[in-house]
Amino acid sequence: MAPQPDIDTETDSDFIARIARLVTRTGGQNALARATGLSLGAIQRYLKGGEPTRGALIRLATAGNVSLDWLVYGGMDEQSSPGHHPVPVYGFAECGLQGWYNPVRYKINATLDWPDPELYAVVASGLSMVPEGIHPGHICIISPNTRAHMGDAVLIRRNDGASTIKRLVREDDTWVHVQGWLDPEKENGPQIPYTDQIKRSVIEQIAPVIFIKRRA
Repeated sequence: MAPQPDIDTETDSDFIARIARLVTRTGGQNALARATGLSLGAIQRYLKGGEPTRGALIRLATAGNVSLDWLVYGGMDEQSSPGHHPVPVYGFAECGLQGWYNPVRYKINATLDWPDPELYAVVASGLSMVPEGIHPGHICIISPNTRAHMGDAVLIRRNDGASTIKRLVREDDTWVHVQGWLDPEKENGPQIPYTDQIKRSVIEQIAPVIFIKRRA
């Protein structure tokens, strides 16, 4: 990892210049928005000094093929590290319970420059997270060793192997509360949000979605 300068010495203009470089590299603001899955408004906010979230930084760095260190801190080490490690990819198969799926291992790997060696990816299924930007067929990168925060999209895997992706609302010692959205009653109709609670004793893993990629 490259030496990290004192954050206090970093200026907004330096960071904006790096975002602008990504815009140029990817072919414009709209192209960068499409490549990252972020809104055009978000890209424009960053160009005015707005601060991206952790997930947005990962998307920006991946789309621009630059290292997270360079994007956040600047310096000479612009290119993403060539030491990417393979990320196993799983599909989601219906398991008979609405919103829950069984993972099916694909014979392919993805790659990503991220410090968690236990990264894996799932191909999203269903419509319950479309309002959060996760559409059927999107590849969701999951980081088991990254702490999930309230509001994150998370993958929850139960002890029986069934999995789901939902928005983490809150949790306590007994229950994990999540949010999803019901399928629309008609095509292009609104999706109604709902909340669910899952007993912690039946959960094997809760891990955040750190990156979402459209399938080529």
